[in-house]
Amino acid sequence: MAKSLYLNMPSLLPGFEYDIFISYRQKDNKGGHWVTDFVDALKTELEATFKEDISIYFDESPHDGLLESHTVNKSLEGKLKCLILIPVISRTYCDPSSFAWQHEFLAFRDLAKNDKLGLDVHLPDGNVTSRILPVQIHELSPDDRLLFERENGGPLRAISFVFKSLGVNRPLTPSDSRSESTNKTLYRDQINKTANAIDEIIHALRSGNQTLPVHSKAPVAQKITARTGSWLWSELIRRNVFRAGFAYLIVALAVHQMVIILSRFIELPDQMLFFLDWFLL
Repeated sequence: MAKSLYLNMPSLLPGFEYDIFISYRQKDNKGGHWVTDFVDALKTELEATFKEDISIYFDESPHDGLLESHTVNKSLEGKLKCLILIPVISRTYCDPSSFAWQHEFLAFRDLAKNDKLGLDVHLPDGNVTSRILPVQIHELSPDDRLLFERENGGPLRAISFVFKSLGVNRPLTPSDSRSESTNKTLYRDQINKTANAIDEIIHALRSGNQTLPVHSKAPVAQKITARTGSWLWSELIRRNVFRAGFAYLIVALAVHQMVIILSRFIELPDQMLFFLDWFLL
């Protein structure tokens, strides 16, 4: 039986059923019940962050998807009509054949793009974020990361709940100390970051200053180009392309100067110097 936190409580904004929808693979909630503990901790943190109560939809059913007698569109109608989707990104989440991927993540993305708020959220400081707020509990394979970023339309910017250590790839837990993880993160801090991110998104949505993609006068191709350009720039930085290029430039200049100094003592033909400059470039 599905369980929803604050089931009968309306969203902070009219026209929406919930403030937050938790999307996850049930596989990630077995054993230690990480997802259930995360939702409980987040609920407590949100109570200390918002004056109002926040409605959260969280299905604790031990099975992925709906029963055979249920219709996907009817069962999820309204439930996905929420302000924020929090997908719990794990090694099993980025699976195109899974219910959570098809009928929650992709479905919310498409619904949000066309509702009155739009998928992108324009923050007061001028930055733009998304109503999809990922939390990550495993390091992903390159293929899974590429799949998520392609469907998300941009790089994976998740709040990390990954415990990082040599040979370890598991979710961060409340009992983990800062010194044990190589990235020095604390579970309590990451919960607070998640609540603060939710507060930032909902505050921007309630301000009513959203620029809706569906009503925008900018050409669609221009928006896609801008988003792709931002993604490409982020990828170049993440892969240290600029750092490597700068290092190569320094080495090339050093080699060039050394050859010029040596040419004063060794008579080198001008063609050889020209060829060296061309090779370095």
